[in-house]
Amino acid sequence: MVENLDSDNSFRLSIKSLEAEADPRVTHASVQALCSRITQLSHLEHTKFAFLPNPQYSILAEATAQPRAVEPSLYAGLQCQAPLSKLRVVLRCVGNWLERTAHKTLFILEIPPRHTIALQTNQAKSLAQLLTLSEALLPPHEFYRTQVEGYIATFGELTPAAKANLSLVQHRVGLSVEEANELHATAMGPFRTLAEKYQHFRKELLVCKQTSDLDADFWKVMRAKAVTMGLPEADAQFLKDERLNTLRHEAEQMQQQADAQAAAEAQRQRQQQERSQGYRHTFEEMVIDLLPSQTVAQENIDPAENRPDAALFRQGIMAHVAGSDFNQGRLIQTREFYHLNPQEAEALEKTVLDELYLLSDLL
Repeated sequence: MVENLDSDNSFRLSIKSLEAEADPRVTHASVQALCSRITQLSHLEHTKFAFLPNPQYSILAEATAQPRAVEPSLYAGLQCQAPLSKLRVVLRCVGNWLERTAHKTLFILEIPPRHTIALQTNQAKSLAQLLTLSEALLPPHEFYRTQVEGYIATFGELTPAAKANLSLVQHRVGLSVEEANELHATAMGPFRTLAEKYQHFRKELLVCKQTSDLDADFWKVMRAKAVTMGLPEADAQFLKDERLNTLRHEAEQMQQQADAQAAAEAQRQRQQQERSQGYRHTFEEMVIDLLPSQTVAQENIDPAENRPDAALFRQGIMAHVAGSDFNQGRLIQTREFYHLNPQEAEALEKTVLDELYLLSDLL
């Protein structure tokens, strides 16, 4: 069992399923899930639990926040003890759990000095009444603290309206201005405003460079940080969506840029191919017009092989082109028209002349 209740600083909460017809394994898993959720709350990671076994078992399993790998029984409920300052966040966590399970459950809340509240319900709305009643029974400082933490949990900071309401509570419970301000500062933590929390949370999210980085495991850690910071869940979700939208926009921009570059490169290659084909065609026509007569071809006969030599054939043709200012001008203008550098032009000219060389006997 959980140790005796500290009558000044803590509360004890017992939770037990009353669903007799429910599958014991489902109830067991639900209890373990609740235990895990409570320990994920800020400063409650070392909370000790006593697990209540199902009626068919007689063993009461004593465990910490991390249950043993081999369970001695199937659990029907649990008991936990936590600081009074965490009463609101724990009951809200339990309320969220109850809303998901919707199982009829017995809740027993013990708060100092000697108050005990019992409630049977399967409705989260009914459990909210337990929170209202229990806070009314708290000592003045703790009650004021829960009010402050409630506003911060809802709005992320103490808004002007919240401060006005807290001023009324302060006078009602008899707190001085200094005591109230100290409780405000403690509840807000290192961040004085919601804007500071936004700024810090955004910086934390910057480690995600693509949408896949912001996965369930990472978001689980970030949600815990949001709770620790006093950043409302809705605001944390907004910042998550904001980061995801930014990452998607950046990914779309990068894809669009890549597509544009690919399209530009494809266009460049098409234009280059068109220029090359155009130059080849023009150069080929020019060479055919200037092709030497059969006598020139005979001068380039290799005696050993009794056929024209390709290199000498090319040299002869180009020499014939270069020998005429008119032909040389045509060649230069053609190269400039198709925007070819000397190396590109010479490679195409060689290809054309080699083909003509192979066909020289037929021309």
